[in-house]
Amino acid sequence: MNTVALVDDDVAVLEFLEKMIPWSDYGFRVAHTSTNALEALDACAALMPDLIITDIGMPVMDGVAFIRAVKELSQQPRFVILSCHDDFRYAQQAVQLGVQDYILKETMDPEALSSLIAGMQEKIGAERRLHDELKMLHSRAHRSNSVLKEQWLRELLSSPVPDSPAWTDSLQPFGFRTVLPYFIPVVGRLHEVNAAWKRYESEDMVKFIVENMAEELLGSEANALFISVSAREFCILFNCSKELKHSPYERIRSLARLVQQKLEQVVKLRYSILIGGIEAERSGIRRQMGGMLQATDRFFYLRDPQFMTLEEAGRLTFHEEEPLTFYYEYAERINRTIIEANIDVPDAVEPFIHFISIHKFEPKAVKRFVFKLALDTMMKLKDTRHYTNEKVQNELDQLGNISELREWLIGFVQEAVGLMEQIAKQSKKVEIVDAQKFVRQHLDRKISLEEVAAHLHLNPSYFSRLFKKETGQNFIEYVTRSKMEKARELLNGSDRTMEQVAQQLGYENRSYFVKLFKEHYGVLPSKYV
Repeated sequence: MNTVALVDDDVAVLEFLEKMIPWSDYGFRVAHTSTNALEALDACAALMPDLIITDIGMPVMDGVAFIRAVKELSQQPRFVILSCHDDFRYAQQAVQLGVQDYILKETMDPEALSSLIAGMQEKIGAERRLHDELKMLHSRAHRSNSVLKEQWLRELLSSPVPDSPAWTDSLQPFGFRTVLPYFIPVVGRLHEVNAAWKRYESEDMVKFIVENMAEELLGSEANALFISVSAREFCILFNCSKELKHSPYERIRSLARLVQQKLEQVVKLRYSILIGGIEAERSGIRRQMGGMLQATDRFFYLRDPQFMTLEEAGRLTFHEEEPLTFYYEYAERINRTIIEANIDVPDAVEPFIHFISIHKFEPKAVKRFVFKLALDTMMKLKDTRHYTNEKVQNELDQLGNISELREWLIGFVQEAVGLMEQIAKQSKKVEIVDAQKFVRQHLDRKISLEEVAAHLHLNPSYFSRLFKKETGQNFIEYVTRSKMEKARELLNGSDRTMEQVAQQLGYENRSYFVKLFKEHYGVLPSKYV
């Protein structure tokens, strides 16, 4: 709905205008009324109306001065002047200011005003439709140009075309007036990916905002090409020449830092910036930009966004060992947190985060570790309501740094703890829940029905009947099933032998362990080794 502001130093006129005209019938809402032009100006600064009806002769600030002041703030409103003066001078000044209509108070009546408002509504609607159409055309042109730039970058990175002086011709459509002999590439990597998605709701919106702001900041630079690689990364290719008096490198560093600072200050998006070296040939630019995009993975363990050279980033190295080697040590701690639900979740997750932060494993390997942990947890809890394999994978892929990984893992474990508590509440007998928890906590040794019954202060025969009634299986079957599930987990993905797994689950006789495993799964445990 359109908005209208009414300004007149005569209260009776304001009441007449507000009450005698059916504003809503013409798609208007009265947003503000004022007897003082200065007060009205403050209101317009806070919320600019679509239509302003104002008196000419007012104290402190007259209508003409008021219109002129509003137009300095915005060209959006349309104006109608009311006056008691049949004076050509006022009409002339109003026309010069672009006022759309001029009405004498002596001759106005509700019917005439309603007709005027209906006409205004039609004109405002037409202007808005034209504005939206132009905006859409501009947006399409912008998207088309962005797509062409992204395509150019993909071809540069993937196509090993030999160096040729003519390769720079492909830059001409992007506004390069003159292609200079040298290039310096810059790459930006979003530091807090999840925070950006939450703030702007979509990756496309983040990409659009960053591209528009960067291009606005670099607008005066004729030889700077901004290219969105994805919603997480961008490239800027600076074209320059070598000068004896002034190094182009310092100027380009300054511009890249400006982009980084403004993105954080204005739109709250924090980027790490990687600046490359000077290159002349297409092959050198291709090799360097490809290396820079890969090098941004090294920002994963940095607490805050950085500004560094490719050489400095090269000193950030990863541990080559596979973190899954340590899976069962850290997964067991987190599993106990879920089962027992008596440990603070951040405290349970922190040793794992500290471990990978110290060793600095490759981010992809760390995410594989967490993905396996999540899948194992989902399988144990039979939880498909909150997460799916694809959802977990997508969320992990989006994590930009170790802090976001920590937050995600804490949230996941907290949900798992909550689900475990719900499962416990669904049981009719708290004794059964306590018995199952006891089994899960002591899978590393022999567990007898008598031991658990004593733990629960129950008669063994009564406990046996109660367990069968509540779960549909006898207690020893439950213990065996729990141990076999743990055995498969230990055999699948670790370097443990069958003997080691059997001992870890409290079986002194390897053959007996193999017999139970085959009865449970129909295959020998050697299949999983």
